Amino acid sequence: MKKKALVILALIVVCALAPALAACNTSGGGIVSGGADTLVIYNWEDYIDTGILDEFAAYYREVTGRKLDITYSTFDTNETMLTQVMRGETAVDVVCPSEYAIEKLMRAGLLANQKELAEKFSKDYPGAFDNMSDSTHSGNINATVLGKIGETFGAMEIGGKVLDMRDYMVPYMWGTLGLLYNTKVISEKELEEYGWGMLWNESDNPELENMILMKDSVRDSFAAVVFYMEEYDLLPDEVSETYGKPFDELTVNELINCTDAPLVAKAEELLTSQRERISGYEVDFGKDDMINEIVYLDLAWSGDALWAVEESEYYEDTDTYQLGYYVPEKSNIWYDGWAVLKNSDSKLAAMMFIDYMCSPEAGARNSGYIGYTSAVDQELMRYDNGAAQALLDVEYLWYANEEECSVWTDADGQLAFHFEWVEGEGYWLDLFGREIEPDESALTPLSLQTDEEGYYLLPADIAAHLPEGMDSYPLDEDYIVCPDSISLFYDDEGRYPEITENLGVMQDYGAANEAVVNMWQRAKAGGGVPASLWWCLFAILLFVGAILAAYFIKEALKVRPRRTAKSSEPPSAEDTDGGEPSSS
Repeated sequence: MKKKALVILALIVVCALAPALAACNTSGGGIVSGGADTLVIYNWEDYIDTGILDEFAAYYREVTGRKLDITYSTFDTNETMLTQVMRGETAVDVVCPSEYAIEKLMRAGLLANQKELAEKFSKDYPGAFDNMSDSTHSGNINATVLGKIGETFGAMEIGGKVLDMRDYMVPYMWGTLGLLYNTKVISEKELEEYGWGMLWNESDNPELENMILMKDSVRDSFAAVVFYMEEYDLLPDEVSETYGKPFDELTVNELINCTDAPLVAKAEELLTSQRERISGYEVDFGKDDMINEIVYLDLAWSGDALWAVEESEYYEDTDTYQLGYYVPEKSNIWYDGWAVLKNSDSKLAAMMFIDYMCSPEAGARNSGYIGYTSAVDQELMRYDNGAAQALLDVEYLWYANEEECSVWTDADGQLAFHFEWVEGEGYWLDLFGREIEPDESALTPLSLQTDEEGYYLLPADIAAHLPEGMDSYPLDEDYIVCPDSISLFYDDEGRYPEITENLGVMQDYGAANEAVVNMWQRAKAGGGVPASLWWCLFAILLFVGAILAAYFIKEALKVRPRRTAKSSEPPSAEDTDGGEPSSS
C-alpha cells in the first residue's frame, strides 16, 4: 500500500514539473526524456540519403552543445501529406512538399517565415544559415530555380498581406514531368511526332496496348491530359471563365492550373477513355516495371526516370540504354522544398537542418542517392571536394583511365582530354568536364603516371595546369576524376533542363480541388466497375455462399434423429409419448 502511494506521489510530481521543464527550453527545440532536443522530419519516400540524418545530429550537437533526437517519417503523395498536416494528425517540424502544396499550407497559415527565423537565430549562431536561400539572396541554391519560383509565387496575397514563397521554403529537389520509354519499342521519331499522345497510344503501336502506366496523382495526370488536349486540338471551344480568353490561348502555366468546368469535363472524358489502353496507375513501382519490361511507357518524374535509365541495360555497341526519358515541348517543371511548421517547438533544429541540406556535399549526396536533381547550384558542386567524393561513392563519377581517354596540354598549359566512345566521333573536354575545341595543332601529348589498373594519378605539378586563381585540384587528392563523368552528370539535359516558359509550374487549386479530385476518382474507375472486378465479387459471393451452405447442412445433421443400437432397457414414458408421463 505504501509503495502504491509513493508511485502516485511520484507521478503527481512529474506532471507538475513537466510544464516548467518545457518552459526552460528557449532554444527553439523540443525536449524529450534525457534533455535531448527533438526534430520531426516528414519527407517523400526514398528521398534522402538517411546517413545524413545522424551526421546532422552530430553537427547540431557540435554547434549547440545539445543532443538531438530525430524522427523521420515519409509520405507517398502531396495529398497524403496535406491531409496529415492540415488536420493536425501528424506532429511535424520540417516537411518537404511540392510548390503547390506549400502554397496551400501558406494560405492555411501553417508555415513559419524562414527569413525571419534565420535573422533571429543568427544572433546566437552567426554563419549557421548562410547556405540556405530566401527572397533576397540565393545562398547555395540555383538562382534560376529561385527566379522561376519567384515568378509564380513571389507576390501572393494571403490574409491581407503580400507574401513571397521563397521566404517560407528552401528548394530541395526539382525536375520535370515526362515520358520514360523503352527504346526497343518506342522510337525518338514516335515521341517527337506524337508527344503526350503516346500515353493514349496515338501512334497505334501494337506493343504499347495495355503496356502504359499513368501516375496515381491527380495533379500530374491532369497536367498530362491538358497537354494532350493542347497538342491534339482537343481543348474546349470556349472562353475560359477564369482567364477571360479562349482555352487554346492559355499559357502553359494557366493551362495546368485551370479548373474551369468545361476543361475538367473534357479531362475526365479523355482519362476515362484512356483507361482501356493502359496497364494501370502507380506512384513508385513504375521505374521497376519499366526496367523489368512489365510495361513499356510510364508517365514519370525526371528523377525516377533518370534513375531507371541508369539502372537499365546498356548497349555498348550503340552507346545507348534500354530506357530513355523524353520531355515533350510543353510540360511541367516542379520544385520540392523544405518548410518549417509554424507550431513547431524545434525551429532552431529545423532551420539548421535545412541549411545543412544546402551544402554542396549534401546536395550531391542526396542527388546521387535518390537520382533526383538537387536545387544546390551545380556549379558549386562541380568544383567541390565533398560533392565529388559523394558522387564517386555512388559511381556517378569515376576516375580517368588511359583506356578511355588521352591527355594533352595546350599552348597555355591547360589540360585537354580526348574521348572517343564511338569510333570516329571524338570530342574534347577540359579538366572539369567542359566541352572545348582546342587548336589541335598546338596540342602536346602529356604522359601521366597511372596505377596498376590504368587510372591516371594526379601529377605533382597539377597546379600548373589549373585555371587561373585555383591553387589546388579540388576533387581528389590522388587521382584525376574523369572529365567525361563530370560532364555526363552536370551537363545532362534530363537532369538539368533549360528552364523556359514552356515549362509550367503547378499552383493550388483552392476551392476547386475537390471537384478535380472527384473527377480523377471517376476517371480511374474507367466509367464504371471493371468486368474483372465483377467476376472477383461473384467469386467471393460464391465462396461465402458455399461456406454458409456447408455450415447449415452441418447444423441440420446435428439435430436429425440418429439410428442407435437396441437398448436392453424398456423405453420410458417420455420416449414413447414425447412428453410428461400420463397420470391415468
